[in-house]
Amino acid sequence: MSKSIGERKGGRIMKVWKRSSLLAISGLMAVVLAGNAWAAEERTKISSVTLTVESTIEAGGEDGDVSVTVDSDNYSVDDVAIVNDDGEWSSGDEPRVQVTLEAGEDYYFDTMSKSKVKIKGADATYVTSSRKDNKSTMVITIRLDELEGTLEIEGVSWRGENTPVAEWETTDGAKSYQVRLYRDGNSVGSSVTTSNDYYDFSSSITREGDYNFRVRAVNKSNKKGEWYESDSFYVDENMLKDIKNGVYAIGNGSSSTSSTPSSGSGEGSWKRNNVGWWYEYPNGSYPSNGWLAIKNVWYCFDASGYMRTGWIQAGDGKWYYCDPREGSGQGAMMTNTTTPDGYRVDANGVWIQ
Repeated sequence: MSKSIGERKGGRIMKVWKRSSLLAISGLMAVVLAGNAWAAEERTKISSVTLTVESTIEAGGEDGDVSVTVDSDNYSVDDVAIVNDDGEWSSGDEPRVQVTLEAGEDYYFDTMSKSKVKIKGADATYVTSSRKDNKSTMVITIRLDELEGTLEIEGVSWRGENTPVAEWETTDGAKSYQVRLYRDGNSVGSSVTTSNDYYDFSSSITREGDYNFRVRAVNKSNKKGEWYESDSFYVDENMLKDIKNGVYAIGNGSSSTSSTPSSGSGEGSWKRNNVGWWYEYPNGSYPSNGWLAIKNVWYCFDASGYMRTGWIQAGDGKWYYCDPREGSGQGAMMTNTTTPDGYRVDANGVWIQ
């Protein structure tokens, strides 16, 4: 009987000991947690930051730096890194910059958001942020506004001598170009928009007069550059007839077009011998070493005046394809289609690479 009681007493003692141990452990954990909380509260929270950003990155360049400064004694800039791939900056690129901040000895960073990160100086936008090293380090990623290339235009001229095709050199900052035709100083219709570096005004030249054009670049943000003006050329009755019939010559850009039709030459005809085809005018002259629009279809001729076929790299560096197949379309520059050898060309005849 005593033994049985003793066992019960022993059981109670064990239970009491276990309960006391649990209470002791719980109390110890509470002290530890309280100690940690007390340690965290010793540091002052940084709830927002201000960055002053300056950038020398420009479209068209490979170099360029981004500097970031802060005006605070509570935190400092430890590192600034551009995270985009290496290479030349292009118009429309958005540089991304990773800024690493270090908190002062008695400070730590709170979580950050767009509303808590103020950016001054260069136009930039908060992207994301993260903390590490027990909240003493803050890594913030920002995105600079897209780069704008220059909107200046060079090489504004008529393509070839006395032709209705306006041309200019492309500029890195342009998404498109606005072009306007003038006759005797007065605008002919409204401006037209194109993404090409040329525009054919043959359908707009319907009267005799002195013609010139103006062009300006437009970037992705719809910002417009200044107008640039071409020289003028006079269109008389005979030239007007040639333009209407689609008969005018254009050089290849690297050398002048020779034996081209002059005013009053009239419409010519196709000739052929054992060498190939050529286009001859009533006065016996013929186009050579360049491009010619005949009834609004483009053909290319070699230095001897013979029609060229197949792939042709023009003076603008672009590739065009003139149909080599026998038939009524032989020699015609192909547009908006697939060439016989399986490549696509756009509406302007340019190979789509």
